[in-house]
Amino acid sequence: MRNLLENIKKNSQKLLNLTPKDKEKIILKLVQILRENFKIILEANEKDMANFTKSGAIKDRLFLNEERILALCEGLEKIAYIEDPIGKISKGWKNNAGLNIQKISIPLGLICVIYEARPSLSAEIVALMIKSSNACVFKGGSEAKFTNKAIFNLVSKVLKEFDLEDCFAMLYEREQIMEILAFDDIIDVIIPRGSSKMIQEIAKNTKIPLIKQDKGLCHAFVDESANLNMALKIILNAKCQRVSVCNALETLLIHEKIAKDFIELLSPELEKFKVKIHAHKNALSYFQNTNLELFKANENTFDTEWLDFAINVKLVKDCDEAIEHINKHSSLHSEAIISNNALNIGKFQRLINSSCVYVNTSTRFSDGAEFGFGGEVGIATSKLHARGPMGVEDICTYKYIIYGEGQIRE
Repeated sequence: MRNLLENIKKNSQKLLNLTPKDKEKIILKLVQILRENFKIILEANEKDMANFTKSGAIKDRLFLNEERILALCEGLEKIAYIEDPIGKISKGWKNNAGLNIQKISIPLGLICVIYEARPSLSAEIVALMIKSSNACVFKGGSEAKFTNKAIFNLVSKVLKEFDLEDCFAMLYEREQIMEILAFDDIIDVIIPRGSSKMIQEIAKNTKIPLIKQDKGLCHAFVDESANLNMALKIILNAKCQRVSVCNALETLLIHEKIAKDFIELLSPELEKFKVKIHAHKNALSYFQNTNLELFKANENTFDTEWLDFAINVKLVKDCDEAIEHINKHSSLHSEAIISNNALNIGKFQRLINSSCVYVNTSTRFSDGAEFGFGGEVGIATSKLHARGPMGVEDICTYKYIIYGEGQIRE
């Protein structure tokens, strides 16, 4: 394993010699080979789906069809054409000694990405790494073994054509991940995206810095001043459009003064999706006469990411209580306020600690493609080094370039 990683690190220098046009060409070649061979990917995905016996969120993330592969290709095209992040000068100045100092963007180096299900990442990650001149070792979940292998085999043909095959490696066995956690002298950063249990296990067993892509315990607060019809549309989209994703809504907070009217609007729509309601004791009575399956919230309810047609509901007396609840239970992913009160909106934006804070719109927009990045390595919930959807700029760091004319420090 050490030899493999050292070889990737050494060969990563090739990525720094690529011009922006080179990168664009390589990524477009990836798009071409995926489009031409999508049936191979679907056949492999059918094997994974047949072997996968569980239901729910992971099964939906695992599933690929022609539409999803074409959407992946469109995302890769956007990555190909966005501005090259490497070598950009973000600041430049002259110091007292007359030195010209520039702050310039560079790749992070050798990145390890670990992810569950989501086999499309096996191509998306490579495109993001090429664009940002990073080398990468990545490991997908065992549930997507056949699909990951099919995609990476196609990707490898393109990498070989451009003499970049030694800059990337796909791992397939869980034991390999535990092995590479020891190589903090070679791997610059690990980006794990998956369950909290998986992330905690990695953090416990390595000295390598982590940029965590933790669970998405997303909240929405419907304020007293909200347009209720707009709020209804937003809540239904955030909760029900696709329940298996990390930016789906898990907890709904409603101002107590509009609770009766809003829940009367909301309940019939949730009934269509058979959404289970996990209600705080102060919200239980509002759902008693509905056809919704109702549960009384316990001490763990508001820390649960359902990833299913289920939602937590609580009434709050004001914006301050909503903010307090969110900051206590949030996973720092995405939160929304639906309000027409400028003071409450401003307070919510200032005091919520999460990586994405929305006003009068759905949390479902926390996504690299929706942010205009083409794709993302993940949604970072850490505060260091990046937050929110991580596009190519977020897998870069910087160095200083200093120009002198013979100056010495006195």
